[in-house]
Amino acid sequence: MFGKQKKVEEPVVEEKKEKLTPAYLRDDYPYKAVGEALDVGEVQDGVVYEIWCDKCQMSIRSKGQNIRAQWERLKDSGCIGCGNKELVIRKVDMSGAAEK
Repeated sequence: MFGKQKKVEEPVVEEKKEKLTPAYLRDDYPYKAVGEALDVGEVQDGVVYEIWCDKCQMSIRSKGQNIRAQWERLKDSGCIGCGNKELVIRKVDMSGAAEK
């Protein structure tokens, strides 16, 4: 009771790891957005598009009708990351995708 004291374990401190770059921002990512910025009226169903913010590099990708709905939500409020209202829609090159 009086002779032995319990050892207090020190908490394990994790080393800081490097912040990983998202796959879609890497140079070897096969599905890049291509071409000029499009108007929402040019969006076709069944084609993958990206809404992109050049300030914070936020990217939302979806197909035709879904990207229109996202655009309608974001056009007045701006980017969900930084509030930038100069968002663009670009087509995503899916030629590297495996065909079913």
